[in-house]
Amino acid sequence: MSMAFRLELDAVTLRAGAAANGRVLCERLSFAVNAGERWVALGPNGAGKSTLLAAMAGVLAVSSGHVALQGRPLSQWRLPELAERRAWCPQFWLDPFPATVAETAAMSMRRGAWWRTRGGNDDAAVHSVLEELDLAALAQADVRLLSGGERQRVAIAGALLQDAPLLLLDEPASHLDMAHQRLLLRVLARRSAQGTAVVASVHDLNLAWELATHAVLLDGRGGAVAGRREDVMRPEHLGAAFGVAIERDEAGGRVRFWAVEAPA
Repeated sequence: MSMAFRLELDAVTLRAGAAANGRVLCERLSFAVNAGERWVALGPNGAGKSTLLAAMAGVLAVSSGHVALQGRPLSQWRLPELAERRAWCPQFWLDPFPATVAETAAMSMRRGAWWRTRGGNDDAAVHSVLEELDLAALAQADVRLLSGGERQRVAIAGALLQDAPLLLLDEPASHLDMAHQRLLLRVLARRSAQGTAVVASVHDLNLAWELATHAVLLDGRGGAVAGRREDVMRPEHLGAAFGVAIERDEAGGRVRFWAVEAPA
């Protein structure tokens, strides 16, 4: 029987740019991501959310501590093996050559279990994901001519087509309009229900609350707190990290956060 998916951070310290003299982003941060969980990474600009996701993907070294996948440090995994187990979607893309939306999304495809459930057909798998992300009508469009939100959904499509048990998404909603933000929530909830673990950096606290089962909050001064969403996303924790007074309200079963005023 295969081991249940688990990515664990143990006493991890991160520095800006992974440089020995870089600013400390967090110290001795420990938490574990398990199958089916949805984690959000929160914090002010420059707090280290992107660095954290890159370290979890194994593309950026930690200053101390270790990140382990299935109990084995990421540094001990061969890159092809690692690519089968995690899909990392950074927040910036470069499209120097002409390619269609379908071609760009398909470049990340892995022919795993998800692909086989769609008949083992490349075109069918790509079409299914593009349809899911409201991109089917743009399948033959030049990726260089897309809007920011359209291109962002293409990047997410590529991550989904990698068919990995862990999705690492760096600000996946930053360019999306309200309708496509809601769409993203539904897509990630479906993947989570199928056992995929999701970690996403998010700026919108209300969107983060709806997405998350768990959260890690970086304060930009080296401090961090991680755990269940309800324990981490408390007004006092959020206010201290973001440097503004934050209030929380609940109406009609929906939780909402807003900034009240800057502290004196």
